[in-house]
Amino acid sequence: MRMTDELIEQNNNKREDLNEENLAVYEDFLVYVRTDLRIDEHASEEVLMDLLDHLLEGQQYGKSAAEVFGSNPKAYADELIENLPREKKRSSALFAISQAAGLAGWFSLTYGVINLLISLFKPIETDVSLGHLLSLLAVIMGIGFVGVVLFFKIIRSTLFKAKKKPLGGYVKAGLAGAGAFAVMMLAIILIPEFGPVISIEWWMYIIGGLLLLAASKIISSFSRK
Repeated sequence: MRMTDELIEQNNNKREDLNEENLAVYEDFLVYVRTDLRIDEHASEEVLMDLLDHLLEGQQYGKSAAEVFGSNPKAYADELIENLPREKKRSSALFAISQAAGLAGWFSLTYGVINLLISLFKPIETDVSLGHLLSLLAVIMGIGFVGVVLFFKIIRSTLFKAKKKPLGGYVKAGLAGAGAFAVMMLAIILIPEFGPVISIEWWMYIIGGLLLLAASKIISSFSRK
C-alpha cells in the first residue's frame, strides 16, 4: 500500500499533465476533499489519485472534466466523501491540537519580539499572573481550533463556481482573522489577574513560541500516522 505522502507527491506530478480547464476543475475537487476534516486522509488521497487517473484517461480521448464528472461536480464530490471512511477521532484531535499549538506559538513568538523592540526604548513589565497566562493560552488555542474549521469552510464555499470570485473569499478570511485578533485582545484585557505571579522576559516568550511551533509540527506528523 502506498504511503499518504507518496500519493500526494505522485498526485502533484501527475496533475501537470492536465490541460488548463481540467486542472481547474480537478484542483477544486482536491481542495474540497482535503479540507473535509471528517474523512480519513489516506483514503481521500487514494480517491483523489483514482479521480486524477480517470480524468487523465478521459482527457486522452478529448473529454472535458464536465464530461467525466458530470455537470454538478460538487454533488459528485459530496457523494464520494459520504462513501469514504471517517477519520479516527485520535487523528482529528491531534490535528486540531497541532493547529491550535501553532497559533499559540506564533502569538507567543510575536509577543516576545514586540516586547524585545519595546525594551530597547523603555523598561517593560515582566510580571504576569500564571492564571491569566494559562487562561489566555486556552483562549488562543480555542480560537486556533475554531479558526481552522472556519477557514476551511470559507475555502470550500469558493469552490465549484462557474465564475471564480476569490476576492469574496479573501474578504471573509480577512474578517475572520480580524475577529480572531479582536477576541484575543479582549481576552488580554478582560481576563482578570489571578494565581501566583511569575516574571517572564521577552526571550522566554520567543523560546516558548518556538517550542510550541516545534510541538505543532511533531503532533501534526503523529496525526497522519
